Amino acid sequence: MNAADKLFFQGSTARGAVGLTLAHEAAAEGAMTGIAQALRLAQAEPLIGAVEQWLRSDWDPAPCGAGDEAVQHGYQAMVRNPALAPPGTILHLPLEALRTPPPEFLRAPALTWASQTADLMLGRVPLSVLERMEPGALVLLPHSFGPQWMVSLRDPAARLPACPARLDLAAQRLEVAATPPGGVDDDALPLVQLVQRVSVPLDHWLGFSRANAPFHWPVPQPWSARLCYDGLTRGRGALLPLGQGYGMLLESVEVEEQEPAAA
Repeated sequence: MNAADKLFFQGSTARGAVGLTLAHEAAAEGAMTGIAQALRLAQAEPLIGAVEQWLRSDWDPAPCGAGDEAVQHGYQAMVRNPALAPPGTILHLPLEALRTPPPEFLRAPALTWASQTADLMLGRVPLSVLERMEPGALVLLPHSFGPQWMVSLRDPAARLPACPARLDLAAQRLEVAATPPGGVDDDALPLVQLVQRVSVPLDHWLGFSRANAPFHWPVPQPWSARLCYDGLTRGRGALLPLGQGYGMLLESVEVEEQEPAAA
């Protein structure tokens, strides 16, 4: 469905501008009149009221263009429950609105929340690793040797908070469930990151999915990884099983360029 088949609306709330996309009625031809748009929007009145209740704010959507910022840059959820709005209606929300979890009637399965791309952080390693980096060296991943390998998902755009998850490489899958955050992340230590990214629905990322319905994402081989420190990639390699845990076999090392000494 292209932009010509859609009607776009947006309105201000106490949490920022919220957008709404409705499908153009199949029977309608050409540009819709203002009255026709109002009648179409009226079909989403239950959804509008639910959003107002959630955000504790008035929301009066008005027609806008497909390029409006509220529609282009908001986090999306698609309506599945016809009691809220015509199925396929898309809600566009700013991050500020998502700081408060939505009520049950705006969660799955009534709404399907769009997936977000994530970087998979495998854990920190000792600083001393940097002194022994060379092709063929093996870097142990301490967190992988525990009963559960807790990892962290990070938003490449650095907007969403970090999301805890469990990694099971033997089963080649990642599980995102209702998991309490881990300990404080020490960003002074090197970090190992999986090269392949994963995709996680927003409701699971932010922790307002159903507790009994964890999300799983496949993590097939090859498990290429990079070792990062101080915002730079210092080494590249692949993960290898080591007993009850895993290590990273370095295949290449990035040589940090030194600034020339002052004359």
